[in-house]
Amino acid sequence: MKENIQKNIAFYRKKQKKTQKDLAAAIGVTAAAVSSWECGNNTPDVDTLFMICKALHVGFYDMCGISADNSPLTDDENDLLNTYKILNDTGRQKLLERAAELRDLGYVKGEAEKMA
Repeated sequence: MKENIQKNIAFYRKKQKKTQKDLAAAIGVTAAAVSSWECGNNTPDVDTLFMICKALHVGFYDMCGISADNSPLTDDENDLLNTYKILNDTGRQKLLERAAELRDLGYVKGEAEKMA
């Protein structure tokens, strides 16, 4: 989870077009603290993490990389979710359409492997 938090702080900060200094000022810490979190040298405490989420307009579970069923997301799942979030509305719709096509073609967990 620590790796998800460090990647997601940087991801969502950049998505909001904020610098480390901007985020630091918004939550009352130093830019060095933000840098340390993003590099994985330290992890913010839970109260600070909630402030980060609020400042970046991100849900706590999203920031932690946790799915709705409380299981940690894999790196691939986290990357896919982050890709979806940075796409514009048209890109999001196309991604969802492609996912539905793969599902409809039978590329579903638990089913026999499909030929490409």
